[in-house]
Amino acid sequence: MSAGEATQARPRGDPVAAVRALHARAVDEYAAARPARARSLAQRALAALAELPHDREHDAQRAKVLVTLGLAESEFGGPAAGLSILAEAERFADDVGDPAISVLVRSQRGALAIRSGDLSSALMAYTKAYEFIDHAPAFDRQVILGNFAIVHLYLGNLRAARPLFDAAIRLTQDAGMAPEEAKARHNLGYLDYLAGDLPSALRQMADAVALSPELPEGIPLLDRARVLVEAGLVREADVALAGAAAIFRRDRLPQDLAEVELERAHGALIGGDTEAARRFAARARDRFRRRGIDRWRRSAELLLLQGDLAAQRPGSRLVAPAQRLRAEFEAERLRLPSRTAALIVAEAHLAAGQVSAAADALAGLPPARRDDPITGRLHSDYVHARADAARGETGSARRRIGRALGVLADYQASFGSIDLRTASAVHGRRLAELDVALALDSGRPASVFAAAERARAVSSRLPAVRPPDDPVAADLLAELRQTIESLRVGEQDRAAAEPLLRRRRDLEQQIVARTWTVSGSGSAVRAAGMEDVRAKLVERGRTMVMFVQANGRSWAVVIGARLRLHDLGSAVPAAEGVRRVRADLDVLAQPRLPGGIRGAVRSSLRRSLAGLDAALIAPLGLAGEALAIVSTGDLGQLPWASLPSLRGVSLVVAPSATKWLASTEQRAAARTDVAAIAGPDLARGAEEAEAVGSAWPGSTVSTGSAATRAEFATAVSRAHVLHVAAHGVHQPENPLFSSLRMADGPIFAHELDQSALAPEHVVLSACEVGLATVRPGDEALGLASVLLNLGTRSVIAGVARVADDVAAQTMAGYHAKLAGGVDSAAALAAALIEVDSDVTPPFVAFGATWSA
Repeated sequence: MSAGEATQARPRGDPVAAVRALHARAVDEYAAARPARARSLAQRALAALAELPHDREHDAQRAKVLVTLGLAESEFGGPAAGLSILAEAERFADDVGDPAISVLVRSQRGALAIRSGDLSSALMAYTKAYEFIDHAPAFDRQVILGNFAIVHLYLGNLRAARPLFDAAIRLTQDAGMAPEEAKARHNLGYLDYLAGDLPSALRQMADAVALSPELPEGIPLLDRARVLVEAGLVREADVALAGAAAIFRRDRLPQDLAEVELERAHGALIGGDTEAARRFAARARDRFRRRGIDRWRRSAELLLLQGDLAAQRPGSRLVAPAQRLRAEFEAERLRLPSRTAALIVAEAHLAAGQVSAAADALAGLPPARRDDPITGRLHSDYVHARADAARGETGSARRRIGRALGVLADYQASFGSIDLRTASAVHGRRLAELDVALALDSGRPASVFAAAERARAVSSRLPAVRPPDDPVAADLLAELRQTIESLRVGEQDRAAAEPLLRRRRDLEQQIVARTWTVSGSGSAVRAAGMEDVRAKLVERGRTMVMFVQANGRSWAVVIGARLRLHDLGSAVPAAEGVRRVRADLDVLAQPRLPGGIRGAVRSSLRRSLAGLDAALIAPLGLAGEALAIVSTGDLGQLPWASLPSLRGVSLVVAPSATKWLASTEQRAAARTDVAAIAGPDLARGAEEAEAVGSAWPGSTVSTGSAATRAEFATAVSRAHVLHVAAHGVHQPENPLFSSLRMADGPIFAHELDQSALAPEHVVLSACEVGLATVRPGDEALGLASVLLNLGTRSVIAGVARVADDVAAQTMAGYHAKLAGGVDSAAALAAALIEVDSDVTPPFVAFGATWSA
């Protein structure tokens, strides 16, 4: 304690004024999330009051100090300890008979009842407090309004909560209380989260932080993470939750820390990390149990049971605890957790093979509501579909799954951000897996096609959304480019690079987060039907091969003269083979590789390619016909034209049959506008761009200092064909910041997602920019996938490193054929086998074919 603080602690003069000063400091410390200091100051204030006689003024002050002490004590001894102190405060308040003090005590009793999970008591306390709200000062009125709204939130009464939050915002605005307005706006964002409007929730929460950035960060981080989990961004949510956990440990806030662990368990379960989900849920349960907070303890137990089911623990052992939780939640009239418990009871019975018991558990359970969280709605559909299938009602199960995946597709369409659209597909993973498994059990190729297509690359079926101009994001992008350039120039200095790398990651996160607040519009285009796809394949003279993975195995549906379904065995060897092929190609692209090493790596590459060919293509009985390949998972990273049996074969690789079908529709144009751009520090980049220009008379060629980001943007909006020869980088951890380097800095995939237009055909001869980070639902994110989502019909890009001279030679031959009237897939196939190289360049034609 400083000398100044010591003087404050023992003020001379009016003793009541001294108590008030101590109490004011205690209130400030509690508001700043420092309950230990608040408790100490409140105890000193009470000690000072003990020297004063009992009268109306002193007892009024005692009641106020006891309220603050009760709140602070609850952080250490739990809500019960705090409520005991508040009961004493209420006795003083009743003796004083001042409605202003009575409303204060009742509102804070309601606050502790919320934290204890006793929502019935909280509702009663705030209903009484609200009757006397006019007797409270402006600050306390906004607290009462906000907490009364929160009780309604927890009880699921969203309509009752919204006007209370709105009133709190108006009150704080009128009184000039920016921090309190920020809290009310944050809570309104939480309401939007519960209502399912996640972009609005994130927007309100971001506005709250901007309004009062000095507020404690813990709760905003926790609530924002809850929204991100619901959106499917479980990795980003866990980063935020780890930050919140550190704050709550520092400030000794065990209940908030337990809530963080519960949400981390939820995120881990959605992300498929069952072990982490069970670990975090068990920690949260134990913390809540020690503090005697039964409602939250039950929520943790519920999530732990879901983790147990995912870990395939014996279902017979899980039935009884799930039934107990269901009864306890029903007694508290908590509909959503009660529903979840009932679904877990049914799942546990199904896991134990008790089909009739599962049906009994589901009997009488009302359907999920339209405004329920997407996770709960899809969980309900999944359990009902499993029960239908277990009773042999496969058709009913698959229809239910189809409707549920349609609901998920519309949910994805509610987001304007491609990041959220692709991430949210994770919520349909179990439904999609069940759909495919049921179709595979039928042995019918058409059923497998339909099941795989329903949940595959849904984001590519959604209407594009162009967000409004964002000057803040533009400034952040400018700083990001400067940071990347500093990293590039000083790449040898590891010590200097570390803070730059941290800043880069932070800037990328800030930029992409600003897109999360953009709402989507429209709904998903229906998945293509088999007959429509088959008719177009016949018209185009192609055979489609759709790869499907389920339960660790790979299958292929071949759509040609006849439909065929092939079991290709374990998916593991193919995934390992793809990784080996890409690693070998990256090594072989190095210009000064010693001969002995080159020979060994080339032999390894040929063995891997032959193994993949034998595993994936040979069993299909293809006869060299033109192909449309719908890949899945790691197979999307494979340079298909390098497989021995596919050399010289015209082929395209599409994210889904629906996307391939849509991409076959070529816009009519009176002329073909072509632009070629060569970025810096590429040995033969300018030569490559000039060769493209020679193949297409009248084209625009930009090299050297003219190859700017602005020139790239112009070409994207005006050209039918865009060729880019530039250094490129795919970022697996943050794929929207995969980039192409122009003369004045990088162009990011994120920026393409903001574009209103896209060329019909794009060629990216840079290394590895055809790669994508694949999320559940075969939702791919990378430069090529963003272009396809924007409406580009055909993208040529590499999936591994390519030597500069090999790329230049390949592209000169490619454009000569393309300009001569050969379609893009056939032109690439021919150029790849004509190039002077001992390794087939790893370029892939994504989307559909394009021709001049």
